[in-house]
Amino acid sequence: MNKEQLINILKELNFPIGDYYILSSACLMLYGLRDEITDIDLCISENLFNLIKKKYNLTEDKKNQCGFYKINDYLEVVVNEKEKMEYDMKDGFPVEKLTTILTYKLKRNAKKIKKILKE
Repeated sequence: MNKEQLINILKELNFPIGDYYILSSACLMLYGLRDEITDIDLCISENLFNLIKKKYNLTEDKKNQCGFYKINDYLEVVVNEKEKMEYDMKDGFPVEKLTTILTYKLKRNAKKIKKILKE
């Protein structure tokens, strides 16, 4: 999906700012570091999870080994158990901080981040 499609999906979800932020490749797209993505990962508050779990039938069997609940083929959410979420804003949407992404990727020695840094 491209940036326009991502933004349309996020608008359609209409999740309240402060109760979620965008992770992974979708986050990097909003920072202008990716042109195409295949899915959207969101970190959501416990409050938001409690509001949407019935609507999207978010049961334990829909949770993967990394703790993400699969909502559909292109959207997954993970619950943030912290009381306060920390994020930046890009294009009107809350996104994971670049410093957080970089720290995580460097710890994993991820090839993807090395490619981005070379560009």
